[in-house]
Amino acid sequence: MRLYEWFKKRTHKNIENPHIKQIIQKGEKPVIGIVVTTFDKGGLEQVVLKLYLGYKKEGYQVYMLCQENILGIMAEEISEGELFVFNNDLNLFLDYLYEKHITVLHYHYNTFGCSEAKARGVHAIYTMHNVYTWKSNDEILEYSKMLNNMDKVVPVSNFVKKYYLARTSAREDNLQVIYNGIDFDELSTDCVPDYLTRTALKLSDKDIVIAFVASFYPVKYQIGMIGVMEELIEKYPGAKLLFVGNRENGYYQDFFKIYTTSSAKANMQVVPYFEHKYMGAFLRQTVDIFTLPTLQEGCSNAVLEAIYCDKPMILTNVGNAMDIDYLDYCEVVPAAYKDIVTTTNAEMLQISLRKDSANKKALITAFSKVIDDLDNYKLNAKISADKKKMFNTELMVQQYIDIIKNITV
Repeated sequence: MRLYEWFKKRTHKNIENPHIKQIIQKGEKPVIGIVVTTFDKGGLEQVVLKLYLGYKKEGYQVYMLCQENILGIMAEEISEGELFVFNNDLNLFLDYLYEKHITVLHYHYNTFGCSEAKARGVHAIYTMHNVYTWKSNDEILEYSKMLNNMDKVVPVSNFVKKYYLARTSAREDNLQVIYNGIDFDELSTDCVPDYLTRTALKLSDKDIVIAFVASFYPVKYQIGMIGVMEELIEKYPGAKLLFVGNRENGYYQDFFKIYTTSSAKANMQVVPYFEHKYMGAFLRQTVDIFTLPTLQEGCSNAVLEAIYCDKPMILTNVGNAMDIDYLDYCEVVPAAYKDIVTTTNAEMLQISLRKDSANKKALITAFSKVIDDLDNYKLNAKISADKKKMFNTELMVQQYIDIIKNITV
């Protein structure tokens, strides 16, 4: 009946209105609205798109609600009539919920209109994709008050959950960890464009190819790997590092200045951005070792994709790195700071610009260990299909559907 109260507030019509009865008695499955700020390209958009397609595959009507008109290639995957840009207009947002009979909102890095929608009977889920180091203590406490009003908050790893609880007075009973899912079918494709082959990238069969797959942002800390490579190639001149990721932000300019003057530049390349559908073939056919030595993560899609593609890995102990059974094929080293909870955003930004990181020696040791025993690391990285199932998109979607069923009973 809360939907009726919303309708009454918006239209001042009475309960005998036949249209209202139709809404209250609408089909078995709720209509879902996924709320994002923008929808361009990157890891977040990959997860959101998988949820959108997964909900639809399970028979749910789904709409993508975008706060700002910043759209990219992934927006083209949304069916006609199911993408709505509301341009920060609350009334437009609320009217669209009613027009499309949306009764569940799934928020990502966004809480726009949540209180108003909840007051009108709409259920809300919030996915917490990362640790929020950029928020001050007052800001994150205030944010947690909004999140406490959600029907369920979903951290994407235990790392994210522990961080959030450490910095807030949030309700732990309202948190449920759900890992991101990856598309096995897409990753299984063996087609790789010519420009991504070893030959095109001027890599020999004897080279040890390392891929750092991440968009260029301060928390991804690509600059730190330049310092690692400058020392690593003294022992392993055949080590080659490929940077793979979206470059459309200011951090890439900071990176590029150091990259172009590095003594290791001949052993490093920035690979042109390519469609994600080629990632599986690229990892299997071009790459020997995957690395993600970042400052912070939530649940990295790239790590899961590297696992699926049987790649040895060197990671920092952030995000989902600590939730995975990786011991036989992965080396995990401390991040370049003491404690994620007490490290401020300003400190993270300072670290992100340093070529010589606090964990450089640990990373060089880890790379040396893997390179010296690469054949065994590659063998151990080939885990069973059953172990890989826990990273499938279908499992992720089903866990969210279970939440939706529980909150809409």
